Amino acid sequence: MTKPIPIDSTLQACSRPELRALVSRVSDRLNVMWAQKLVAHCATLEPEEGSLRIGIVRSFTSELLDPWLKLAAALQGLGIDIYHAPYGLSLQEAEPDSGLVSHAPDVTVLLLDCESVHPAFNAPLVEHDADTQRQVADVVLDRLCSILERFRSQPIGHMVLALLPARIGPALGTFDAQSERSQARWWSDLKGRIAACLRTSMRAASLLDLDELLLDIGRSHFFDRRLWYSARFPFAPRAAFEVATRIVEVGVLTKRPKAKVIALDADNTLWGGIIGEDGIEGIALGPDYPGNCYLDFQRRLLDLEQRGFVLALCSKNNAADVEHVLSSHPHQLIKDHHFVAKRVNWLDKATNLRELADELNLGLSSFVFVDDSAHEIAAVRRLLPEVEAVQMPHEPLDVPTALEHVARLQTLSLTAEDQSKTGMYIAERERRSHKARFGQDAGALGDYLSSLDMRMQVVYDSAAHVGRLAQLTQKTNQFNLTTRRRDEQQLADLIAAQDWLVAHFSLTDIFGDSGIVGLALVRRLDDAAAELDSFLMSCRVIGRTAEQAFLETLLRKLKQEGVRTFFADYLPTSKNGLVADFLPKQGFSRRADGRHERRLDQGPAVSLAAKSPIVVTESNGAPFSRKTD
Repeated sequence: MTKPIPIDSTLQACSRPELRALVSRVSDRLNVMWAQKLVAHCATLEPEEGSLRIGIVRSFTSELLDPWLKLAAALQGLGIDIYHAPYGLSLQEAEPDSGLVSHAPDVTVLLLDCESVHPAFNAPLVEHDADTQRQVADVVLDRLCSILERFRSQPIGHMVLALLPARIGPALGTFDAQSERSQARWWSDLKGRIAACLRTSMRAASLLDLDELLLDIGRSHFFDRRLWYSARFPFAPRAAFEVATRIVEVGVLTKRPKAKVIALDADNTLWGGIIGEDGIEGIALGPDYPGNCYLDFQRRLLDLEQRGFVLALCSKNNAADVEHVLSSHPHQLIKDHHFVAKRVNWLDKATNLRELADELNLGLSSFVFVDDSAHEIAAVRRLLPEVEAVQMPHEPLDVPTALEHVARLQTLSLTAEDQSKTGMYIAERERRSHKARFGQDAGALGDYLSSLDMRMQVVYDSAAHVGRLAQLTQKTNQFNLTTRRRDEQQLADLIAAQDWLVAHFSLTDIFGDSGIVGLALVRRLDDAAAELDSFLMSCRVIGRTAEQAFLETLLRKLKQEGVRTFFADYLPTSKNGLVADFLPKQGFSRRADGRHERRLDQGPAVSLAAKSPIVVTESNGAPFSRKTD
């Protein structure tokens, strides 16, 4: 069994990642006093990296969550500003002049007990037959979605719905699931319908499933009955911390780019033991302890791959030994084809991570690095501070959940691109191999690009993929002129606005479909002028002239719409130096005020055919005009 670490060992942590890992191991022993101590310790580690504004609408006491929200934010390097709406589910907070809207939250949480949503929850559900239960569910769903729509109509950031689980078990007890009037089944079906409502009808809205937390920690550790009956606050300390952590994670995902790559060591990470010393039969990996702990960790990594993260291998090892495990060990779940890139050699990990970033054309801030060695973790944190380095636990029982405390590995929505991300990176590797066959002679690049047989589809003002478009604004750092972040609701509003044009493109070639990889946001200023608010493209398609084809296609449309003068900005960051000279190269002139300008009535600077071999097709876009007051 894992020996519990002393809770005061958390105060010895020298970095936030180390502290987050330690806190995850003592979360069952935290109380408010320790939450406050840990917040103070966080302040001694590193400066805050920003602030998070939280709004809470509640039907029960929520102020007692504050110490836990402050701790969760401090562990992520964020300050926090919390607004609690007046007690009760007040729909006045969904009005434009409410305190909630004035607070301008990054995240708004609706913390509701079910009784406040509909009085049907006050009586035993099992007294109704199946038809009546369905009718009750319909009424509850309609009322709840109506409430959510009113709040979603206001600029309140990402909206999170959290419904308090039942404080006692189902009326029919242990055998509830066997009954045709099962309360648990009815509630599960209703939650699914609520989630579908959020997914299909509301942008930037998520269901925080507190029932999952209840399963993790148990009802007796989730609820504090003393506080519930005396102060109308439901959560025991561990639940309060877990709920606060999930809320802050939403904020982290909206304010920081999501991680893209999980770079993994091999020995004592993917399996227990050292392959070079223990041999393939001696490493711990399989159905028995401790190998089953590493087996579950691999299963979790494959889960993360389905969320849209790609796996890379970064190991000090003999390459042949590692390949032997990947190809021949009977219990190895993660195979060679699961890795989009590998570095198995005896170089230092920082050098290998830099090379992986170059190969994948990604910034190092996109990486989460996982290793069992405290020395390697410390070196990466020192040399590559933008990489999030996670040390594997020494105790096998802690291995399966080693990445659960990494906020940037959570997801708010899942897109088609997420689920096919590994295949896309492997296709990119095939493109590089294909390109190498053309050599370095003059004209080789043009021949290579022509050989790809690229097809671009440009789509205007379509909300069908707004989740993916929001992802692009939040994750794209290198090829991004202004780095302005937008959530799903903000983009949906721009798509519906008459004076905005939202254009995106997808790209295919002989190696496959890269998916939706580019976005432009254009605002009409007057009858003859418009400005480029955002122009960004996934690093996956850099080097294929897609950016030129996309921009020229966009400019042709604007010219057809009567735009004669087009303005654009380059707002430099530490990561987007790649596009510092993009606008001048596309025929824009720099004005005295620092803005860039291109006159569309004077013709393109270079013909589209001379710039790119890509064949472009366009969807029909509605005309856009200056907003009328």
